[in-house]
Amino acid sequence: MNKELLENIIEKESQKSSLVSKDIPDLDLYMDQIMTLFETHLANNKKNEEDKLLTKTMINNYSKAKVITPVKGKKYTKEQIIQMLIIYQLKNNLSIQEIKELLTPIYESDTDLSLLYDHFIDIKQVMNHQLQKLIQQILEDFNLQIENQEDFFLLVASLSSLSHSLTNIAEALINEKKS
Repeated sequence: MNKELLENIIEKESQKSSLVSKDIPDLDLYMDQIMTLFETHLANNKKNEEDKLLTKTMINNYSKAKVITPVKGKKYTKEQIIQMLIIYQLKNNLSIQEIKELLTPIYESDTDLSLLYDHFIDIKQVMNHQLQKLIQQILEDFNLQIENQEDFFLLVASLSSLSHSLTNIAEALINEKKS
């Protein structure tokens, strides 16, 4: 792997699409329509082509766990779709219980979930840009040449460790809040 390929991977990650609140129709949607919405706007977030971003089972499990506010009938409101998007963003690093603990106070307040979610997406994009700078700084500071197998290992292991540390910090913050 060369440095140019790494830069392309980092750029691709920072360019992954996000579904913002204005992309969600103001009408209530059926479950199949929500899954199509996710597939249309977030397809480049998949690791593998055959992966599913959202399934009926996931939606039903989120509803049963009360991580999504109760559904009236078979259609979901824009707010419930935003709740699903938030869960989608968090589920790879936090348990459903942790997500529920994080979201319950938000649901119980008069917070505009659309604004909150869009603000989160803005912050996420800035953080992705900062991550690009961080990776370049690591390469420079430690004189890592990713064509070298040992340096490649050091970079991948360091990034994996950083990911784990950030997840631990997020979990600790949730645990502190409930104490």
